[in-house]
Amino acid sequence: MITTFTGPMHSGKSETMIRRYKKIYNKDSILVFKPRVDTRDMGYISSKGSKKTVEAICINRLEEILPHVTEDITNIFIDEIQFMGGSVKVLLELSIIEDIDIYCAGLNMTSEQEPFGIMPQILAISDKIINNYSSCNVCGRKAMYTYYDGSQKKESDVLVGDDGYKSLCRRCLKRTLTKTGDNRLTLSL
Repeated sequence: MITTFTGPMHSGKSETMIRRYKKIYNKDSILVFKPRVDTRDMGYISSKGSKKTVEAICINRLEEILPHVTEDITNIFIDEIQFMGGSVKVLLELSIIEDIDIYCAGLNMTSEQEPFGIMPQILAISDKIINNYSSCNVCGRKAMYTYYDGSQKKESDVLVGDDGYKSLCRRCLKRTLTKTGDNRLTLSL
């Protein structure tokens, strides 16, 4: 089974995944991965909310998981999966053929409100999707969107870190886009 925890920044995706990890008694049956590009906690999955950490193997592509899998592995955890490259078929084969439970956590959308990296494919193959929500940084309502208003220029979807990112509800995202003249969601019909 493939379970994916998704949502905006600061919504507790990693924390939810770590709680699931902690419930598994036999830690020798688990592999934990994170993308090498995420250098915030090199070699660890961490939860800012609870300060819990889990050691992880850093990889770039999903295919790099395969050499680590032995017959004793029954669970795989992958944090920040939106940054991963490679084919999601690797996860399908491990789940279906090898009967391994896979837990993924990742942002569903970029701060420009576009699907993030391989997340559309991950969500498509997931047996269970858990949408986590944050609290809107402006009004406190349930936030579903990540917005970037930082000073550092973003050259691509990937600007690793928390600085300049906000969680916003629909209403506050609309107000922010209108106020700043940002037309990233304007349709041209």
